[in-house]
Amino acid sequence: MNSELEDRIEYFMSKQAVGRSTQVNDGIGVGSSKGPVREENQDRAAVAYIVKPSGEALLIALICDGMGGMKEGGAAAGCAAGTFLARLAVPSGAPIGSQILGAVNAANAEVHRRFRGDGGTTLTALVIKGSGEAWVTHVGDSRLYVSRSDRSLDLLTRDDTIGGQLNQITDANEDNLDNRLLQFVGIGKTIEPHIFPVSDALNSTFIITSDGAHSIGKKSLERISRNSRSPGELARKITYVAEAMGVEDNSSAVVIYANDFSPSPRFARGTELTLWSPSERLEMWLASPREVDQPSQEESQPTGQPVAKTKKAARSPRKTNKQAGGNKGRVSENEIEKPQLNIEFNSKSKKQE
Repeated sequence: MNSELEDRIEYFMSKQAVGRSTQVNDGIGVGSSKGPVREENQDRAAVAYIVKPSGEALLIALICDGMGGMKEGGAAAGCAAGTFLARLAVPSGAPIGSQILGAVNAANAEVHRRFRGDGGTTLTALVIKGSGEAWVTHVGDSRLYVSRSDRSLDLLTRDDTIGGQLNQITDANEDNLDNRLLQFVGIGKTIEPHIFPVSDALNSTFIITSDGAHSIGKKSLERISRNSRSPGELARKITYVAEAMGVEDNSSAVVIYANDFSPSPRFARGTELTLWSPSERLEMWLASPREVDQPSQEESQPTGQPVAKTKKAARSPRKTNKQAGGNKGRVSENEIEKPQLNIEFNSKSKKQE
């Protein structure tokens, strides 16, 4: 099941809109632009909302930027994103930091296995639990910024480049760093992913950018942030400005303000997964092993014993709060289940050009 889920997410992430596109929802924005130079978009950007059978909820922002100088950068980025998200969807009693480390290592191993060192990608992700606990993982030179009450931007990640590491010592201008990568997802056993917690996640705006997006400079990003009214508007403006400035690389931005995120009601006891890419939305429900293997009431009765059939009344979905962990309670068997797969095209929340 886990391999099938990885493949399904990877396929969904590989479907890139032509030109530039932005998908918005309450509290989130996902935007990407191919740019005026590159023949294809090798960025993979997404927001995922996962609710596990235990009720644990995860809101995840992710960018994987395929390395253009290596074989099939876009395919490597999609592979890493699919593996990372699928592993985090697996029920686990481990601490969230350990789950994230396992997901990054699995993505690195799978990209290395598939491309044998000839393909690689960055991976920068923010994972927010329903409780408000938040963690960051980072490999490569995509970046995560945070904007708090004064609307200024602070860079939370450190580029895995020669310039980025030197900046730790010299405090050089982060807009003018040597961008040669020291490590990436797919490099093999030598990977050392950065994983650390962040505070006050529910009251902060987080921005993840590929290098094409943040190449417009921190001052430009900060000015755009201060003049944007929503995560969707901010993500859209970043990619539009990068393209207007003639940035040669693909540019992508994922923006999250968790306090404004509104999760859908929970309809079943399995794992629910919703994904937003720059152009589409995907909803999946995965039955838990117990739900798959448990015999029906009719099958569990002894031979010759008739089963009384009763009509079940449908109930209204529960109300949710405004935080990433809304509606954690266990639902009744009488509640209506979602279809296993629902892909929405041309949704009203999508804006493309």
